[in-house]
Amino acid sequence: MKKLLIISMGFAICLLSACSPQPLQTIGSTKYYVEIDDAGEEYAESDYSRYKYNMMGFDKDGEGKELSFTAGHQLKQGAYLKVHYKKGEVITYEEVDADDVPKKAQELLEEKD
Repeated sequence: MKKLLIISMGFAICLLSACSPQPLQTIGSTKYYVEIDDAGEEYAESDYSRYKYNMMGFDKDGEGKELSFTAGHQLKQGAYLKVHYKKGEVITYEEVDADDVPKKAQELLEEKD
């Protein structure tokens, strides 16, 4: 009976995580929005180039945070990113349309320029 319960719970967890629109790693993270306004700092790592970015991000309420993250390619100038931040580090990011940036964050990003 115990085995059946454990298997059922495992199946339920797998099913829920597969149906979730949000990757498990981003659960509990804070979303910040940034606008790419520099080329990043290029550096070599294990025979390939990476780019380091340090920039100010803003959440939906306009709270700011200095964010540091890297990318495997140079990010597009003027692009907006939604950055997931948790436990003192950037977990992941994705490019979003300007219309998807919350109004308060958008205003602060425009003031920053």
